[in-house]
Amino acid sequence: MSLTAAAPPTPRLGRLSALRWSGAAFLYWLVCVLALEPGNVARMSAGWMAQHWGAEVVRIVGAGLLGASATPALLVLAARFPIRAVGAWRAVGVNLGAVLVLAPALVVASCVAAAWAFRGEAAPSGAYVVSEVLARTSLVAVYLAGFLAVVHAVRRRAAALPQPEPPAPAAREWLSVLPVKERGRLTLLDLRSVEWIETQGNYQALHAAGAVHLVRETSTRLFARLDPARFVRIHRQSIVALDRVRSIEALSNGDALVRLSTGAELRVTRRHREALRQRLGGC
Repeated sequence: MSLTAAAPPTPRLGRLSALRWSGAAFLYWLVCVLALEPGNVARMSAGWMAQHWGAEVVRIVGAGLLGASATPALLVLAARFPIRAVGAWRAVGVNLGAVLVLAPALVVASCVAAAWAFRGEAAPSGAYVVSEVLARTSLVAVYLAGFLAVVHAVRRRAAALPQPEPPAPAAREWLSVLPVKERGRLTLLDLRSVEWIETQGNYQALHAAGAVHLVRETSTRLFARLDPARFVRIHRQSIVALDRVRSIEALSNGDALVRLSTGAELRVTRRHREALRQRLGGC
């Protein structure tokens, strides 16, 4: 049974998808265009809307979509430069600087869209773009800053909320029995009877109760499925059951010799010697 990593908890606020944030931004910009742009109220009161309602709807919806197009940049900005107690002035400066760059860019984009959609021009004149930038940049910057403030507020609120505890990982199930084919018959070998395991070519030889059982498997894959509380590797080709170890004798070359309760003597490489001693309580 393999372990699967538990998914990290997701805050209830602050991690809305970019698509949902963009939808909220679209509604926000519609409100701004309808309620806060002085020209809209004037045209409505003059009866202009009754004659040109189709074009005005397209203009307002287009303005909402154009404003919402800046949402991914604002989300990245809020994530990279959150306004916290430490370094708040730097974060505020970066956020305001980005707003002052985005605002004229949106105004220029609106000029191009208006020229193409309403006047049949491939591009607006330079004088028209300059006049629009001078007239509208400050208002657009206020709109952008307002939405960016909402993003920061929601992220701060999400960070303050207690997060749910991640689910505990499922307990791993180690092998307790191993299927063994011998003379055309399949038997289940109880691993509690296994004293040690050695690699023999493409097979693993499991020594148990005076018998040797061969299993076609690699040492690495078999060891990964064994209970580490009972089995330990002592050599690249050898695995031993801890409860069968009776003594360890150090050798002059840094290796060791381990004796099992059955009388078998196995070599422990220098690489695995200390790990085996610690598993046996430092003996």
